Amino acid sequence: MSTKTTSSTNKTDEPAELATAFALASDGILYFAFENAPPPGRSVFVGYALRADEAQKFGVGGLLLWAIVHPLALGSDGCIYVREGLIDAEGRDVFRGFAATPEEATRAAEELHRIASNVVVEVFARKRAAA
Repeated sequence: MSTKTTSSTNKTDEPAELATAFALASDGILYFAFENAPPPGRSVFVGYALRADEAQKFGVGGLLLWAIVHPLALGSDGCIYVREGLIDAEGRDVFRGFAATPEEATRAAEELHRIASNVVVEVFARKRAAA
């Protein structure tokens, strides 16, 4: 889940459920979006989305090089997020996420696999029906 740059001071101990918006960072950590406060003790990734023209300007090689030096994250919304402080945040979508535990990351991967399989089955069924 990305939003325009805003801040929040509400606090909760744990999220009520596993967030559906996530980002996979170049450091290999899966981050789940939060709106109020992350669970205690979890590392946090705050990043600002590159615009399409910026991503195109850097190209794949430039983005990979950047990801080696500074963590980037690919959001479930398709945006590439650059860690806070490395680019001007003004007017950009922001992603705030907490690091998933290994168990949460495994559960999320299993759920994504299940959903992806269902999507493939549905797409092929619709293609057959349209033919």
